[in-house]
Amino acid sequence: MKNTQTIAELLEKVNSTYLTDAEKYEAIARAERAEYIIAGFASAFQAIKNVAIKVKSAFVSTSAQHA
Repeated sequence: MKNTQTIAELLEKVNSTYLTDAEKYEAIARAERAEYIIAGFASAFQAIKNVAIKVKSAFVSTSAQHA
């Protein structure tokens, strides 16, 4: 099982004493935004892959019936 953490959780562990609170919150917000964007792309890719598999199986089963 993977032990995954969000980028925001990892950023909390970084020494950020040299950053202002606003800069720290901005970095966390940007990291969370990037995670949501990547999750959206991954979800879209998975949906396209599932459709491709269904289309492929539909073509394979119909051509096999005619053989």
